[in-house]
This record gives sequence, structure tokens and C-alpha cells, in this order.
Amino acid sequence: MGAAAALIVAAAVQRAWNIWTLPALNGFDVLGHAGYIWTILKEGRFPQPYEGWSTFHPPLYYLIAAAVWHILEPLGPHGVAVGLKAIGAVTTLAAGLVTFLISIRLGAGSGTAWVAMALVLFLPSAQISAVSIGNESFAAGVAALALLPLLALQRHPRDVRRAIVTGALAALALTAKFTGVFVAGAAFVPFLRRDFDRRMLRALALLVLTGTLLAGPVYLRNIRLAGTPFPMTREREPMRSIEQQFVLRERRISDYLTFEPACLLRPSIFHAPYQWPSAMTRNQEMTNLWGLLYASTWYDAYANRIPLGFHRDGVLTGPLLGLAGVVPTLVMLGGFIAAAVGTLRSHGRSPDAPLVVMFLVGVAAFVVFTWRAPSMVAAKGSYLLPLVAPSGVFFARGARPLGRRVRLAVLLISAVAALSAAIVFTNGVVYRSQPMPQMEIDSWHRFADTLHSPPIDHAMAYFLKSP
Repeated sequence: MGAAAALIVAAAVQRAWNIWTLPALNGFDVLGHAGYIWTILKEGRFPQPYEGWSTFHPPLYYLIAAAVWHILEPLGPHGVAVGLKAIGAVTTLAAGLVTFLISIRLGAGSGTAWVAMALVLFLPSAQISAVSIGNESFAAGVAALALLPLLALQRHPRDVRRAIVTGALAALALTAKFTGVFVAGAAFVPFLRRDFDRRMLRALALLVLTGTLLAGPVYLRNIRLAGTPFPMTREREPMRSIEQQFVLRERRISDYLTFEPACLLRPSIFHAPYQWPSAMTRNQEMTNLWGLLYASTWYDAYANRIPLGFHRDGVLTGPLLGLAGVVPTLVMLGGFIAAAVGTLRSHGRSPDAPLVVMFLVGVAAFVVFTWRAPSMVAAKGSYLLPLVAPSGVFFARGARPLGRRVRLAVLLISAVAALSAAIVFTNGVVYRSQPMPQMEIDSWHRFADTLHSPPIDHAMAYFLKSP
């Protein structure tokens, strides 16, 4: 446990450094999220689902962020930005710890569980989201915390207390981001068994009641205001036109049935084949869904942290990180397959069956979502961050049956992959992130004016004062 604690401390220090040194407006859709928080804090209301870029999201993260902003406002914009980013950073540390604990409880050795935790903590997509203003890391952390009572409930499906805690945490995940449906769907697995009785019925009823009381009002409000429990601003103007700029072509079934190896060599949606500043083009290879998902999981495919000028041939960071991630990814998939087979053979009573269902629900939702939204920005690896803890557990499961020498080799390669990602994404060690360029600032101004959304302009003006 001492080695696990040391790793958590190291990850916390690295995140603290990144939070302190990165520009405030660094991250995907950061001003959309900041505008949402501004509306709650300064106008004392929740925005309408279609009012801004990110206003369709459930409100939990933004409520917490508004409270943090209010408390830290005397420290100025930089202090506020540090506090807002720390929310996601802390919850990703929790996801890493949950991965370690569950892996140990399901039979992994301490070394294997340690490497699984390192992969969860330093996965590039997790690192990028963890130190940005936004709800992705927070939602992933809450979903990970829900796994502890859920797997305990899998062992003891008549336990009322565990059912209530599972329902509460699954509901909190649902009120943090729509991806909370991944863990909410898995919460019913403990009760899908032949010996279902009145005590299980009572536990199930209390789980559903707890979840409904906490998450129900959010989704009823969405239905009342938007006509759907899952509104998406990308389906409305001007957001739809903006996303259309990232549609190279409509989705094809082949995008889901193949993996494009070239995505490992050019893991960016923008790519220059020659020395910068040559013509930067949209990477045609990123029309392959799994290639883009992998590139945005194991690298910075959207140039949030690695400056755009380094997304070109001759810069080996991206290809090397992508190749380093192949081994742990394959081991994880092997562990998932083994867990899925165990789930089928046990008729859903295996200890990790809820993780299997959660993974399947998440991937299925991702496929449906990306089919409806063919834009390259709709296939971000961070959309699957709630699966990061289950994936870490599956990695440990996949490594466990390997022969001793093969397992040691796999763990060493995977630990090197995690360490390499940690180094690359520690700001200033290999790359230093730049402030938001004036061109992007101007585009956000135009977007806010078109949408009639002053909170985005106000939040942008506020954080541009931050160093």
C-alpha cells in the first residue's frame, strides 16, 4: 500500500504543477464550461439547455465550481482557475485509487495493481482533462467511486445500505455528465439473478428510489425545457455549423469494423507533413473511429496541450506514446474478454460482471453517439473517461494469467508507457502550453455574439487576466 500511496502523491504533485503553470483557458470547450459556471455564480440561475455551448450538461460540477469560484474570488483569476481545475484533478486521483483497490480485491498482485493505477492516473486523455476547467474528469471520478459499493452489492445483493449508496453515487454520476448512464446501467446487474427474492426487491427499490430522487429532477427539467432527457447543443445552430467544419465525410460501417494503423504514426486531427509552418491539414486518417479514439486517448489529438506546431512529421512524441500504449491496451482488451466470458458462464454472478456491463454500455453509447455525430470532435477519448477505472481493472485481469516472465515484461512496458506519458504531459518538461491565441479568442467572441451568450464573453474577459 505504501507504493500505491507514493504514486498517488507523485500524481498529485504533477497535477498541482500543471494546474499552477498552465494557462487558465487551456482545455477542450473551456469557455463553454466557464460560461456555465458564470451564469450560476453571477446571475444566480441555471442556464437553459440550449443557451450556450456546454449548457446542456447536468449541473453538479458547475454548482460545485460556482461555490469554489465564489470562495476563491478574492485571490483573483489565477486563484479561481487553480481551484476550478483542482476539482477534476482530485477526482481523477480517486479513480486511480479505486482502480488499485478493486484490482487487489479481484485477485491481482500488488505490482500489477500498481501498474494498472499508474495507467489510469497518467493516461494522456485523463491528464489533459484532469487539469482543465470542465466536467469530464469530475464525472469520471464520481463514476469510479460508485464502483466500490456496486461491486460490494454484487457480492451482497440483499444489503440495503450498499444499495442506497450505489444508487446515490450512480445518480451523482448522472448529474455530473450524461456518461453517468454507463454506471447507472450497471447498477442493476447485482439483481439479475435466478434467486431474486423479497430482500433483493427491497434493496433494488431503495437503489432506484435514491437514484430517482437525486437525478430525477435534472432529467425532468431537461424534458420540460428541451423535450428530451439528453439535449445536445451540437444539434442546434450555430454549434452545428461549427461542428460541420470537422466533418470530413459521413460515417461508414467500415469505420467501426477496422483500425487504421496510420493513426499511430500521425495521432492528430490536424497534421502538417512538413516543417512548421507548412500547410496544416485535417488528417484524413482520423475518419477511422477507433484510430481517432485511440489517438485522443493516448495522445493530444486535438492540440489542447501539445502546441499545434509540433503536430507534424518529424516530431516522434505522438507516435512513440501511441506505440507504447499498444501493449497495455491489448492486455486490457484481453482482460475484458476474459471478464465477459466469466460473466456469461456465471450468468452475471461473477464479481466483476457490473464492470463488464458498464464497459459494454459505454462502448455502445459511444458507437450510437458517433454515428449520429460524424464530426471528428465527437470521437474524443475523454468521452469514455468514466470507463478508465474499469479499464484499469481489466488490464490487471488480463495480466494476471500471463506467465511470470511475460507478465513482468508486460508490466515493465506498461509502466514505461505511463511514465512516458507523465513526462510528456508535465508542463514545461517536453512542451510548454501556450495561452489561447488571439484568433481563437476572436472566434469565441463571434460565437458568443451569435449565440447571444454574454456569460462566455464575461468569463473569457475574467480569465484572460490570469497569467
